[in-house]
Amino acid sequence: MRRLACCFSLATIIATAASAQTRPDETKTIGTQMPDVTLVADNDSTYLLSKLWGKPVIVSPIFTSCPHTCGIITESLRDALREVGPPGVGYEVLTVSFDPADDSAAMRAYRAQMYLPPAWRLATMTADDLSSFLAAMDFRITALEEGGFAHPNLVVVLSPDLKVSSYVHGVMYEPDALLAAMQTAAGDASLIKRFRPYLLLIMALGLVAVVGVLRVTRARKSA
Repeated sequence: MRRLACCFSLATIIATAASAQTRPDETKTIGTQMPDVTLVADNDSTYLLSKLWGKPVIVSPIFTSCPHTCGIITESLRDALREVGPPGVGYEVLTVSFDPADDSAAMRAYRAQMYLPPAWRLATMTADDLSSFLAAMDFRITALEEGGFAHPNLVVVLSPDLKVSSYVHGVMYEPDALLAAMQTAAGDASLIKRFRPYLLLIMALGLVAVVGVLRVTRARKSA
């Protein structure tokens, strides 16, 4: 009975949060290049997002004082990724706060509270950088009168060249789903690299063809 009540309470919380959120428009965001914002790590160091170039990146936007879903999202992501492999080896995971009240100390406390490994990145950023960062993912938040934020429940997977590859929605995550999303992200980037020389060749041939047509047209007019 107690377990049933807990499940009902969790479902109510999720349903309430979901009713206030707006899902990203994936038709517009997939393939979007993320801005090279400056991240402030929980150890107070700073670095550019481009430092993560070369591996798929799981981005988890949260705020540390969230009373409902953010903690569930982080715990579920942590547990699922334990079965995928350690962060920093074949992929990166980045938890970013969208609450201006969160600072490095708050992120350090959140790391301890959630038992996150050292290679798990936690960061904040300036208001301008945060705005462009969230906009690129179409991650929209709404400040609530009673405090806190309404926000989508999801994580975003970036390709190794830091473009939006996919979203994994919900508050509970399965290792297979996360791994598949990262493999897709890595595959998208590798295909671009693989066929880039051919694309350049096609563009060059197209340019030559256009120049040739222009010359022929000009010669006919002269005649």
